[in-house]
Amino acid sequence: MRIFLEFDGVLRRESSPKSRLDADCVRNLELAVLTHSDARVVVTSTWRLVHRLDGLRRLFSPEFGARIEGVTPELPEVEGYPRHAEVQAYLATHRAPDPRWIAIDDDAGEFQPGAPLILVNAASGFDRMCAEGLRIWLAQVR
Repeated sequence: MRIFLEFDGVLRRESSPKSRLDADCVRNLELAVLTHSDARVVVTSTWRLVHRLDGLRRLFSPEFGARIEGVTPELPEVEGYPRHAEVQAYLATHRAPDPRWIAIDDDAGEFQPGAPLILVNAASGFDRMCAEGLRIWLAQVR
């Protein structure tokens, strides 16, 4: 199962410095993901356009960084639901035996209605309630 992860508004609150992730948001995410050995992470954040994959991995603990399998492609101008289109493009290129996925983002408008999404409040970031929602989803798809 794959987790498509945005950074801004999720791991970096809207009030936080632009170049740094919030440690408590990162910790909440890591604790939720690392309890499921088959969960893999794909970065959807625009940070992927500035940092190489190894640099993105170093923003996290080594154990979590090893779970980051890639980044979504940068697509030309997409009408409607651009991040959803990036997720679909990634899935089309990287076929896996487990097609289940969920996105973690602060903007529902980036995804088609009904898409699997944990919607994060950008003011509070990935808090304990978000982590619990992710844990529940991961447990249900096992």
